[in-house]
Amino acid sequence: MTSFGGGMVSENFRLTGSFYWTTEFPLCITREREYFTLPLHAHDFIEINYVAEGRGFHYIGDKRFEVSRGDLFIIPIGTPHVFRPTSPQSKDELIVYNCLFNPDLLERLDTLPGYPAGIAKIFTGEHGLYHHYNDHNDEIRQLMGKLFSEYALQLPGFQAALIGMLLQLITILDRHCSHLEPFPTASPQLAAVFKHIALHLHEPLALRALAGLLPVSTSHFQRLFKHATGQSLTEYIQNQRIAKSCELLLRTSLSVREIAAAVGYKDMKFFHALFKKKTGLTPYRFKQNKQ
Repeated sequence: MTSFGGGMVSENFRLTGSFYWTTEFPLCITREREYFTLPLHAHDFIEINYVAEGRGFHYIGDKRFEVSRGDLFIIPIGTPHVFRPTSPQSKDELIVYNCLFNPDLLERLDTLPGYPAGIAKIFTGEHGLYHHYNDHNDEIRQLMGKLFSEYALQLPGFQAALIGMLLQLITILDRHCSHLEPFPTASPQLAAVFKHIALHLHEPLALRALAGLLPVSTSHFQRLFKHATGQSLTEYIQNQRIAKSCELLLRTSLSVREIAAAVGYKDMKFFHALFKKKTGLTPYRFKQNKQ
């Protein structure tokens, strides 16, 4: 297994776990044929992707990887990615299993005897980090197939069965952790900054104040931030604010003006222009399309 720092790009859409599960059981297994319709996207949950059939490409941040049967990726929260077939007319379909779960589920599993304590780091990396593993003997392919069947059928006791198989998958991945490369050195330093931004999107977020959280000079902070995220501070904050706007549009009855204020924008003309630039839609059209 290898780990990478994928640069964050500005054109991404955020998916939320509420689309896939209830709070009682935050786990979902899907099997998808990949097309060109889904945009580059990030999400607020952890995702394990497994290429079951075909060939294509996996775009992670500003990087592109050729993928084929047996490629597995672990995509932490906030890392933008998307799969694409080799071409729109390709007869070689790209089929991907997706195992999606809320990080809270890992905390529940962590209480079990023998749970691999060090595994959390590959699921909860900072923005832009991901891991890649190749399943040479089809061991994981068979397990992903069973996970999908169990989830699709939902027979009595399916939740317990899914947890058991997820533990098996985590154990397999843990046995390959010794091959992981170190995390990018800048990311742990910026953890407090990421958290501060997420909690204060409605407030002014000045470069000098954020640099003071480390504390480092503003110029050094900008270099660290660019290295960790692949974006400037301004780009990152805009992306987070628009992602939060999308969530509020879908999950609340707030007006567009109220949502703009909730993410720190008073200039409605600027907010509308930025929202359309990032999502391709106006706020109103975005909400209508998702209903």
